[in-house]
Amino acid sequence: MQTITVTADADADAAAVRPNVHDRASDELDRTTTEVARRVRSGDLAEREARMIVFEAVFRTGIVPSETMRYCYRHSIARFLHDDMVDAAVDFYTRKILDLPSVDGAEGDSTGRNGTKFFDLEVFAGGASAAGSIRQALGDYTLMHRTLLRSVRAARKIGQIVSTDFLEGTIDSEGRLAGLVHELPVVPDLAGQVLDAGRDEELDRLCAAHESAATRQRGVLRTHVDAAAIRDAFALPTLERPLDPDVRARMLAWVEEDESLALRSVLALTDSPLDPRVATLGELWATYEDEHVETVATHEYGRKIAHLLVRDVLADRARPGRPALSRTRVAVKQAVATCGVDATWVTELTAVFVEHEHEARSAWDPDRGTGESTRDTDRYLDALAAAAALPGAPFGSTDVEVRSTLADIVSAARQVVRVAEAG
Repeated sequence: MQTITVTADADADAAAVRPNVHDRASDELDRTTTEVARRVRSGDLAEREARMIVFEAVFRTGIVPSETMRYCYRHSIARFLHDDMVDAAVDFYTRKILDLPSVDGAEGDSTGRNGTKFFDLEVFAGGASAAGSIRQALGDYTLMHRTLLRSVRAARKIGQIVSTDFLEGTIDSEGRLAGLVHELPVVPDLAGQVLDAGRDEELDRLCAAHESAATRQRGVLRTHVDAAAIRDAFALPTLERPLDPDVRARMLAWVEEDESLALRSVLALTDSPLDPRVATLGELWATYEDEHVETVATHEYGRKIAHLLVRDVLADRARPGRPALSRTRVAVKQAVATCGVDATWVTELTAVFVEHEHEARSAWDPDRGTGESTRDTDRYLDALAAAAALPGAPFGSTDVEVRSTLADIVSAARQVVRVAEAG
């Protein structure tokens, strides 16, 4: 595995070559929304069908996640809340666009107490910008802080989740598949690619597996589940995860700022990119053969696939709870029993690994942490090197092998805890 190095110069050089691309997707969204809204007004289209068309157009643009992240950065919302804020915003706009009840279990539609709809098609029939409306709303302090952020904090406090219930029958069967544009970022052409190729049963299997795995998962856990579903669907390898946590964080910031970077890094594997960020991100795809690259590069949703896979490989892993951490320490202690190290060494290795590979906090595990972690890359890399130098190499003989072994130990510990809790 090659060492991926990221320098500050890469950001500076990238600024000089970053394309100033007009947001054609937003223009398309505005045109689509205006067209279907006018068809509803004239009686040529049912409102429910129109809202599903608008819903798909909105989530093709990625405008809700991008504007939510923009707000989070602008208002210095804690980083560990960013994914939850995106999920809350997606849920909010799902209900408003599809005109679903504002509260779980309620009947009727999303009409507020003032008698108006937040996403009223009649407004857009008059030519108002749907993209502009969304951007304005997701920049509003009252909505973001008093509604979404408050709901996120309450959910994390009591362990609830915000769910669009797409895979649980809220929407009819056709809507369920259409809704996978959001829930599962890859939607093959149902009329052609799936049915003609006999892949309808395979799609159902993947959807069912995704539904089961994604239940009660948010943030990085949900990203990890989604990425696994994509790799399963297209038989893709796992990307190369950089060893240095500082490098991962810097690269993750790039792709969160510009969703097109991940796909550009795939396309650039056969070219010489001008953007140094693209060249650096290209190293993540080292395990991909030509057929894998072609699958991502040519797919209709290749941009979403690439972005999801890159985010997953760069993101922190979900923090294990106390029971899993305890089992991890026991497993590490047993592995080094004949290596002449003491309990303090075992505790330090376990702690430094979790601190640098996992979230500082988690809303859904017993140990929710105390806040943002303080990372020391040199301390982490030194710990991995020390573990690789142990007699007999119980975790492997290289830093990468040690990290992989420790990751497997944590995963196994979590699985044992889940099985015990389920029983």
